[in-house]
Amino acid sequence: MKREKTDYAIQAVSHALDLLEQYGDEISELGVAELSKRLHHQKDYTARLLATLEGRGYLDKNRISQNYRLGLKTLELSQTFVRHGGLLSRARPVLEELTKSCDETSLLAVLKQNFIVYLHAAESSQAVRIAPKVGSWLQARSSAAGKVQLAHLPESSWLNALSGGTLQRFTPNTDYRPGAVRTSSEGDFATRVCTRPRRDGCRRALCRGTRQGP
Repeated sequence: MKREKTDYAIQAVSHALDLLEQYGDEISELGVAELSKRLHHQKDYTARLLATLEGRGYLDKNRISQNYRLGLKTLELSQTFVRHGGLLSRARPVLEELTKSCDETSLLAVLKQNFIVYLHAAESSQAVRIAPKVGSWLQARSSAAGKVQLAHLPESSWLNALSGGTLQRFTPNTDYRPGAVRTSSEGDFATRVCTRPRRDGCRRALCRGTRQGP
């Protein structure tokens, strides 16, 4: 019988990755106490995780606040992904050409679990334009790129993205009725989005090219 990937997980590695994933756009520094609370670990165990990650360069310690922030090693890894990612290298010139033709921001997005992740952006030169957050995760059901991705999945797969009870409303345009999510509009009133799938050799939806503008 085939074993699930989670059966091979190493707990300490999972805990270290959980710790790194606590950092985001709104959180640049965290201390031992806050991380212990978030991760439900003892403080001494959290401190050992922090010391290990700091020693390898994935975290830096602020000597004034005694809190921890992401280190240069995380930037190095992300830039390695950007430089050598096969999908990115092929998509980058396409996005740049698309932006050049319409002078609107073009984005590359992929589906990860029930989220859309933006991998690359070719920005418009206009003074008023979309400010993309490359690397950000959005609920697939509440973004144009996500809805196109879900629409090309088997019904059982996209229904899984709508599971978990009442759907959260993100903007005044959010239709939080599960039966309407595939067809309803989304986003802010001030922006418009055009998106289409990019397919592999087997015609499977691989990623999404998205054009956004005011």
